[in-house]
Amino acid sequence: MEFSLRGLLKIFESLKKSENSILGIDIGTSAIKVVQLRKEKERAVLETYGEIATGPYANLKVGQAARLSEESVVMALKDLLKEANVKAKTACVAVPLKSSFVTIINLPFSPEKNLSEIIQLEARRYIPVPISEVILDWWILPRAMEKDVAKEGQRETAQVLLVAIHKDTVNIYKDIIAKVNLKVRAYEVESFSMIRACLSRETSPVAVLDIGASTTKLAIVDFGVMKGSYSINYGSQDLTSALSRSLNIDFSRAEEMKREIGFSDLPENKEVVAVLEPVLEYSFSEANKFIREFQKKNQRTIGKVILTGGGSLLKGLVDFAVKKFSLEVELADPFAKVEHPAFLSKALKEVGVNFSTAIGLTFREL
Repeated sequence: MEFSLRGLLKIFESLKKSENSILGIDIGTSAIKVVQLRKEKERAVLETYGEIATGPYANLKVGQAARLSEESVVMALKDLLKEANVKAKTACVAVPLKSSFVTIINLPFSPEKNLSEIIQLEARRYIPVPISEVILDWWILPRAMEKDVAKEGQRETAQVLLVAIHKDTVNIYKDIIAKVNLKVRAYEVESFSMIRACLSRETSPVAVLDIGASTTKLAIVDFGVMKGSYSINYGSQDLTSALSRSLNIDFSRAEEMKREIGFSDLPENKEVVAVLEPVLEYSFSEANKFIREFQKKNQRTIGKVILTGGGSLLKGLVDFAVKKFSLEVELADPFAKVEHPAFLSKALKEVGVNFSTAIGLTFREL
């Protein structure tokens, strides 16, 4: 485990299993995260949470992205559920963005026609694999809110958010969850869960930057709807690897230095900062390009950037991001939406960005 949960577990050890409890499971490349909440009088109450590194299950270091076999994922998840004292029997599971297809399409709109039939037919033009191989879902964007009906001559069109997940991916997750004796309530693309946990009621477009171990994912959200997404093949483990090579130290020591120093402005830390900057420069530059393209195409100005994911915990990263994006930047605080003991607030605020997706999954059901 990356940190001890025992203090939290003692608080909740007297709680009985509730039918209102739901578990969010986020199986990432460097760690698996779980959050268990229960619904109590229209409130979301934290029961337990936990995180376990996947690296050691593949003979790698903590912080390294690992491609685990199904058996190893089951083993790690079982260990985590036991350590976190999870009691819920029903779970929502995150599906990686890379294993899904998300886009917004414009379709002919007519109140006399069944739009769902049109969507299923049109989806074949956009999804790069046979429709029979995916699970398809969609959402017709509200016209009044999104102003997503446009006239092309005399023809009206409606905007539709189209989502497809490959059935093979879902089947893998089904097997994993069944082997840890849980029932699945729902599967959801990780970006949607993350957005639900990180955002409130922003009226201007917001960019949510999720810095994971192997990738950095950007989501543009407008009126609560993900209007664009972009994946960058650099993550927090690339920062650690750069430090390891540059300073000629092993990965574990480099990971410690990265977490302890980050973007410290102390003179004695200049060498570390000089190694980290170029890696993040690339990721932030790519994200900035996507943001500018969105603003130009949609004539909408992005108001701020929200940082989430384990890689966003670097000291001084918010100030660094402000300089690079020239926008307001803040760290996500998903546990702020959850009722919990007051003395845990500081600890939960510090680790919250790690659990955005898992918390967002539970919010879906609660």
